[in-house]
Amino acid sequence: MTSMSHDYRFSLGNIDVIALSDGQVPIAMDLLYPETPEEVWDGYRDRFPRAFHQEGFLINLGVFVLKSGMRTVIVDTGLGPYATWPTLWPESSGALKGPAGLIDDMKRKGVSLEEIDTVFLTHLHGDHVGWNLTKVSGHWQPTFPNAQYLVHRADWDMFTQPEFLDSGRRDAAQGNYLPLQELGVLELLEGDHHIAEGLTAIHTPGHTPGHMSMLISSGSDRGIIMGDVVGSPMQVTESDWPYSPDMDPIQAKTTRHRLLDNAETDEMTVIGGHMPHPNWGRLIRWKGRRYWQALR
Repeated sequence: MTSMSHDYRFSLGNIDVIALSDGQVPIAMDLLYPETPEEVWDGYRDRFPRAFHQEGFLINLGVFVLKSGMRTVIVDTGLGPYATWPTLWPESSGALKGPAGLIDDMKRKGVSLEEIDTVFLTHLHGDHVGWNLTKVSGHWQPTFPNAQYLVHRADWDMFTQPEFLDSGRRDAAQGNYLPLQELGVLELLEGDHHIAEGLTAIHTPGHTPGHMSMLISSGSDRGIIMGDVVGSPMQVTESDWPYSPDMDPIQAKTTRHRLLDNAETDEMTVIGGHMPHPNWGRLIRWKGRRYWQALR
C-alpha cells in the first residue's frame, strides 16, 4: 500500500521515493501545443492550478530519488545551472537561466550527492540532464561522484550525432552529457533493464528515440515514473493532441496510450517530473474520460 511520510516522500512497498525539484519555469502554451487553441486550456485551470502561470504553463523540473535496499537511484537531474530555458527553443523571446535549485533541495531533504550510486536519465533533453556534471578547476566532473550514469543507446546515438551537435547544441551537450563517456561513468542500455530490486527501466520511445520510464514494483504496490511520456497532468486526458517536443509524434502517442492504459489497468501510482507538486497521483475516470488526480 502506498504510504506518505511527508508531502515530498512516500513509499511503494519497501521502496522509498523522494520528490525533488530543480525549480519551476514558465513556458508559452503555443510552444508546446502550436495546433491547440489556448482557450481550451481554461477548463483545466481550476483542476490543476499549479500547472499554469499567467498566460502560459508552469513547468515543474522534477527529479526523484529512489531507495531500494542498499541502492540509491536518482531519476533525471533537472535543468541545472548552465542551460537556458526553454532548452528546445533557446532563441525564443524571454529565454532565461533556470532556477538551479536541485542541490539546495537535496540538502533540505537530507539527500547527499555521495550516496547516489545510479543516475537514471529518462532521456537527454536539456531539462533532464542539467546537473549531470559540475565544472571544477576548468574541467567537467560528475556531480554525483560515486554514480554510474544510465542512458539508452538510441538516445546517446541521436544526441551525439555531429549534425545534431552542430545545430547550435554542442556547448550545451558538452556541459550536460558528452564528457560522461570519457570520464568512464556512462552505461548505455538497450531494451528493458533491471536496475535494482523492484526497479526496472523500460524503453518508451517517441518523445525521444531512447526515452525510458521506470517501473516500480514492491509487494502488491506498483508505480511508474513516466518521464516525458506525459509532460503535464492535462496530457493524461488530452493524450492525442500534438505535442511539439515529441521527436516522433506518432510513436509518442502510441507509447503514451499504452503506458496510461497499463497504469490504469494495474492501478499504478503515476509519477511525472513535470507534474505539479506533489508529483504522484492516480488515474481516475470522470464523465467517461481519464484524469490524473494528485495523491496527498
